Amino acid sequence: MFKVKISGIGKTVGSRVVTSTELEKVMDVKPGWIEKATGIKSRNYVDFENGETALTLGVSAAKKAVEDAGITLDKIDCIIGANGSPLQAIPCAAALYQQELGLGDSGVPSFDIDTTCYSFGVALFLASGLVDSGVYKNILIISADAPSPTLDITDNEVRALFGDGAGAVVLTKTSEDEPSRVHHFKMNTYGSGASFTEVRGGGTLKHPNHPETTPLDNVFHMEGKKIFKYAVRYLPSYFESFFVDSGINQKELKFILPHQTSKHGIDIFRKFGFASEQIASHLSIHGNCIAASIPMLLHDYIKNGEIKRGDQILLFGTSAGLSLGGLALTY
Repeated sequence: MFKVKISGIGKTVGSRVVTSTELEKVMDVKPGWIEKATGIKSRNYVDFENGETALTLGVSAAKKAVEDAGITLDKIDCIIGANGSPLQAIPCAAALYQQELGLGDSGVPSFDIDTTCYSFGVALFLASGLVDSGVYKNILIISADAPSPTLDITDNEVRALFGDGAGAVVLTKTSEDEPSRVHHFKMNTYGSGASFTEVRGGGTLKHPNHPETTPLDNVFHMEGKKIFKYAVRYLPSYFESFFVDSGINQKELKFILPHQTSKHGIDIFRKFGFASEQIASHLSIHGNCIAASIPMLLHDYIKNGEIKRGDQILLFGTSAGLSLGGLALTY
């Protein structure tokens, strides 16, 4: 258990609202297909041509989180980038965030944690240990993803799902009279499913000078049905061990906040003992924003008053790897 709290949270989305009706016309698919298949009515895209990117979204969300925490940027003593997709191959996103936040000469340690879609959950857990032990006082975690500029040559399943957004939090120590805690973390990885979600290019395996490297190697590929079947296979034992090991009563959780994968990916939690009212979602208006999904969802439920101090919640996600991750905390 770590005695830490989320003291500030921020969210920013792409400035372009794209409805499923609009997207269906571009994709040349039957009207109503996207919402029926995914549960998504609209999503936000960055205005890439006017300089809006995952970097600008992340910086905006970070500034909102710092302001929400009631501190100034000079009080941040560590920055963690927790994107689901890299801003560029090198350097890490956190260094780019640091520079754009005006801290480029500060020396504040900045590094990334990457488990694709569940990067935020892992970053929050690892940062909790650093804050609880006194290594850092105010850690800024930023998750931002803007896949929309790359989606026009992907298949319809992928193109229909994704949106652009960013979420950020400031993590600080909990005072003695506050209930906020991080309770339990569990992550399982099944590498036999690694090929189900890939961007093969951008590294040394499919490097630019490799004779077999093609432009498609730099595009996101996902086999959604295979991922779903894998998750369904492993989730029962995962949740069983999670609640036994943590000692947490599943029925006492206020919410499970899942990575916003798809309608089917969210509805599946009912089969694993979660009541409908426990399952948080804003999928219909944001789609799947990769690693930013969980902090964006957390932001919305905190700001609309559905999650209050003292509420026990579970941040859960699946990610490329293939991995399952869960973090239980008292907000």
